Order: sequence, then structure tokens, then C-alpha cells
Amino acid sequence: MTILYIEDNRDNQLLVRRILESRGYALQICEDGPSGIALARESQPALILVDINIAGMDGYETTTRLRSLPHLQSTPIIAITADVRPGTRERALAAGCDGFITKPIDPRLLPEQIAEFLGGKRELLPTSLETTMLREYNARLVERLERQVRELSARNAELQDLDRLKNTFLATLSHELRTPLTAILGYLELFERRTLGSLNDVQGQAINVIARNARTLSRILNNLLYLQEVRSTEIRRAPVIIHEVLQEVIEDMQPLARAANVTLSASLQPTAVYMGDPIGISQALRALIDNAIKFTPPSGRVDVTLIDEPSRVLVRVEDTGIGIPAEAQEKIFLPFYQIDDTLARPYSGAGLGLAIARHVVEAHGGQLTVRSVVQAGSTFTVVLPRE
Repeated sequence: MTILYIEDNRDNQLLVRRILESRGYALQICEDGPSGIALARESQPALILVDINIAGMDGYETTTRLRSLPHLQSTPIIAITADVRPGTRERALAAGCDGFITKPIDPRLLPEQIAEFLGGKRELLPTSLETTMLREYNARLVERLERQVRELSARNAELQDLDRLKNTFLATLSHELRTPLTAILGYLELFERRTLGSLNDVQGQAINVIARNARTLSRILNNLLYLQEVRSTEIRRAPVIIHEVLQEVIEDMQPLARAANVTLSASLQPTAVYMGDPIGISQALRALIDNAIKFTPPSGRVDVTLIDEPSRVLVRVEDTGIGIPAEAQEKIFLPFYQIDDTLARPYSGAGLGLAIARHVVEAHGGQLTVRSVVQAGSTFTVVLPRE
């Protein structure tokens, strides 16, 4: 027979365990109300002992929540407490307890008390006190709820302030870094064109490495700036031919795919004019294809499909990549989220592309979803509704 004991004092836990297990009971112990409720929800204890003065959600509230679980309606719940002030027993009974045991626990009496409650004993609140005690108990609950709402409101205001500061910092940092980076990229282009003179092979290779990494940094900064922009302003709609935008993106991405030894193919149905944000749509589609190439091993494939329907435009980006674990398939759309967040991860990036893609798609009233199987590949589907 199993007994659940909700108690945060280790000495009392050990004492009750030794007393009850010596009498053949199986004891489950939880140190707080929420974990005790969770365990009780999954199991069917024959009896529950609750310390009234546990931290956080106290024993009164824990008992009320336990009593609301359908499968515990007839389970005896016994309060255990060192609080012997007048009214404590009555408040415990009003909260839903069936009995009351005071501390210090008597090792000789406890097994008998447990047996009595298992046998059907119940302590009842006198009718004359029931209305008063219930009113006082409800008032305590409301007061606690109001206090928690005030605390949550204050914390929410702090989080909003921190979020504003973070956004300001990211925008300022991006702008400050972009200015010197523009000059770096400009001079690198002059070197690549040999405008500043000829280079030997070693120098040329070094310039290529510097240019490639500078452009990667520029892309990350542009994503940061664009993420701040699309989150703070409404999209600017204009006539867009999506298949032309997508064709341009695919052509731009072909060198990246060839460098990764990934086949990038497309089946694009010509589309009618769509009213949307051309820059945003291009950015979103570019992020999806870049993501697919990045996570597809050599000799793999990335297939892009575009379908135009009277009420919507569909884009699918399907790859034969490493796939995404089920528990991460929504998190990947959060800004800065990385499935592998170690510094030694093999895939570069700041975790912004998919966040931008989903934000752009949803700003158009659409949906961006993913289906994925680990080591089998992923399919990202964009649905853009027509107005």
C-alpha cells in the first residue's frame, strides 16, 4: 500500500519513512506542492500526508488542488503540522483535509493513526464553523493570488524593459559594426579585382579567405538589423512576382550549394502578382534555402517547389539533411536558438534566419511549418495567402 508524503524537512522525511516502511507501507516523498500534485496525478496513493507549512504553495493550497483531482476524491488527505494555533485544524479541514496530525510525530501513534484513516476515519468541520472558515480560506487564496499577480506584473515590466534595452543594444551594435565592415568589404573587392595591384597566389588565397569570412559577418549583421526592423514595423506591401524573386534567390545560392557539394534544384510554377514585401519575402526564402544547404551533407539534395493557387502561394524547401529532433522543431524558429549551442558546433550561424523567415511569413498572414525526421531530412512549407 502506497502513501504519498509531501514534506520539505529531510529529518521528518527520514523519520516517517522508517516508521511506515517498517510497517509494510511503500512511501513516496515529494518536497513541495507542485511535485506532489504531479506525482499524485500519475499514481493512486492510498493516503496522502501533507505538511501545512511547506514553502511556496503551502499545504492548504496543495490539499485543495489534490482534492480537485477526480481519482483522489475519496483518498484520505491528512495534514501534518507543528502549528497548533487556534483555527489551524479548522483551516486544514476547510481546505479539504480529512484529518490533522500534530508535530512532533509520535512514532508509536503514527501507524495507528494511519490505519484509522485508511479504515475510514474522517474528521469533519463543525457546521457552525464551515461557512466562516470557508470564507476566510477563500479570502486567503484571493489575497495570495493578488500578490502573485502583482509580482508577475512587476517582473513582466522588468522583462519588457530588458527586451527594449536588448533590442536597442543589438541595433546600435549592428550599425556600429556595419560602418567599418563596409570599408573592409570595399577594399577587399578592390583587391579581388586587382585594382590596387597584382597579387601572388598566396596573397590571393589569403584575400579570398578574408573576403569569405567578412561577407559571412556582413550577412549576420544584416540579419540582426533586418530582424530588429521587421519586429518593430509593419510590412510594406507592393506587387511581387514570387517566382522571379525565388529564381533570383536560387541563382544566388547555387555557388554555395556547389561549394557544399549539394544539388540545388527547383520546380517553379509561374505566379500571378502577389501583394507583399519583396525584400522580406526574398529574405525569408533565402534563409530557408541557406538553412537547407547548410544542414545537408555532401552529395545530398535540396529541392525547391513553388505552386501558385487562386487563394495562396506555396513554397516547399525539401532537403536530405541531418533532420531536426521532434522536441526542437518549434524552438528552431526562436531568435538565436541553436540545437547544438556549443562553441565547437560544426555549423556556423547566429540562429536568426529561421526566426526572420517565420516572422516575415506570419506578417503576411501566412504560415511556416516544418516536418522532419532525424537523419532523413526536413521539409519547410511556406503558405502565403492572397488578400
